[in-house]
Amino acid sequence: MGARLRVFLTQEQDKTLLKLRTAAVPQKVKDRAEVIRLNAHGWYVEKIAAHFNWTPQTVREVLHKWSNLGMEGLWELPGRGAKQTWKEEDIEFLKECLKNESRTYNSLQLVQKLEKERSVKLSADRLRRILKKKRFIWKRARKSHKKKQDPIVQETKQSDLDMLQLEADAGGIDLKYLDESGFCMWSEPGYTYYPIGEQKRLEQTKRRGRRLSIIGLLQPDISFVYGLVIGGVDRKAYIKMMEREAQEAAEIGRPRVIVQDNGPIHRCKEVQELWPHWEKQGLYIFFLPKYCSEMNPIELEWQHIKKDELAGQMFDDELELAYAVIHGVEVRGQRGNYTTQRLKFNSN
Repeated sequence: MGARLRVFLTQEQDKTLLKLRTAAVPQKVKDRAEVIRLNAHGWYVEKIAAHFNWTPQTVREVLHKWSNLGMEGLWELPGRGAKQTWKEEDIEFLKECLKNESRTYNSLQLVQKLEKERSVKLSADRLRRILKKKRFIWKRARKSHKKKQDPIVQETKQSDLDMLQLEADAGGIDLKYLDESGFCMWSEPGYTYYPIGEQKRLEQTKRRGRRLSIIGLLQPDISFVYGLVIGGVDRKAYIKMMEREAQEAAEIGRPRVIVQDNGPIHRCKEVQELWPHWEKQGLYIFFLPKYCSEMNPIELEWQHIKKDELAGQMFDDELELAYAVIHGVEVRGQRGNYTTQRLKFNSN
């Protein structure tokens, strides 16, 4: 029986190998470094092999490489495995396409784009793994109107809105946000948990049904007042809500500012004729700049109701849909700790 294999480390070498435990290096390199340390601290080859569930010959090869090559022996020799067919410039090219082009891409489309414009051939699965390592994720895109926005007007309006918010926080005014949205009986199917090998199918109702519209007034952290109508929200429903707000402002004796977009029913002739009357009662309108819906927090309420409360559901009729929307509004109110109130409009 020959002499047992043993390596010896200086204090500095032992510290260097120990630091590899938390370094950003392959796991195989960390394991080999630990093999060297254990052997230097008196572990026999057989004991190390049992600890890592390796063969004794594998442990001896690691120790011999350390004796002959030192730190270099911990890494794989170059040239092993398939040659890389892509370069960092190719990934940068994809990054610019994803950021600047006004469209979305899946992995197959990106593979086709690389092959057509960069002559780089990759499988969709391989590209997905590369993108994951480069910190790309698969996520939903959002609609935007930023290119249509006037930055100067937006900055001015945002400053004015900030001042109104400060006044509202001090109790000098009531600040509310108004907007309209719509719902239909068929919502887009979303993701769901289901057994492997099977697929959840949502049966569509017999008819798509009429649109259910909602008009709402949000006073963040305080209240949400809304009304539902079949079809679109018209100027009569809008005027009714604004008349109610003007009357409340007059009764309370505190100015009330309604923040809203430039929708047609918000600026029609009949409404403009009512502005002086509303202002005498203490109701004022603050119009947001064009294409700046992100400045209106009520937009987030619509998104949450549609994507959280109503997502993946099919409704048999407009009444069932209306009850679901009402429930969704109430759930949002409970989560946001604000009161909800539904107004009823005349059917005529």
